[in-house]
Amino acid sequence: MGLPLFIAEADDRELVIASDNAGAIGPKPDDAVQVPYEVVAQALFRVAIMDTLAVGASPFAVNLMNFAGEEAWNELEKTIISQCRRLGIEMGITGSTESNFSMNQSAVGLTVIGKVMKADKKIGCSPQGCGLALIGEPLVGEEVIQCADRAAPLELFAEMTQQEWVYELVPVGSKGIDGSLREWERRNGREQRKWEVPFDCSKSGGPSTSFLVSYDLNCDLDLIKMAEAFVTVIR
Repeated sequence: MGLPLFIAEADDRELVIASDNAGAIGPKPDDAVQVPYEVVAQALFRVAIMDTLAVGASPFAVNLMNFAGEEAWNELEKTIISQCRRLGIEMGITGSTESNFSMNQSAVGLTVIGKVMKADKKIGCSPQGCGLALIGEPLVGEEVIQCADRAAPLELFAEMTQQEWVYELVPVGSKGIDGSLREWERRNGREQRKWEVPFDCSKSGGPSTSFLVSYDLNCDLDLIKMAEAFVTVIR
């Protein structure tokens, strides 16, 4: 997982652009992972909205790029609207469907656009001596469906962005836990070190079914209470 794109605007404000895409995932006969477009949209929205919220931005628009055919659009759009309502976020939705040519496999892309004041960006703000934990478990492919109860709830992630005792959130993406740890170290000017994590750190995290959180150690009970069975302390 890397950072979203930041575009400077007036008054020390920045646009934040975060994207994700999926190929060969859907209900078409040739798709490698067979799932309805509702699941595809949930996964794409999850990644892009987490990347946006993680840096302290307020999302306001979604751009949907649909190469799966006209019949897929309604389900994709309806799912995105449903996910926004779950989080209490209102966003405009636009996009386009490739309707001139059909593909044997599904392909969908999604971008979330937000805005943030430079002073409010949550990047590289973890102090020395803070705690670090993994919330959820890295899941990819069919695991996302079969082991859904081990994925960190999106509402939990959004709730954590509002806690004063949380310093930073880093979603775990295709580079796995190790990639996210290296990213967190880089952002905070830390030397690379070996962390004790009871999962395969090189395994892809799929649609960010887990995320890293740095937090005030004095609030470790708050973290455990909020995340419950999803939390794994990293040392």
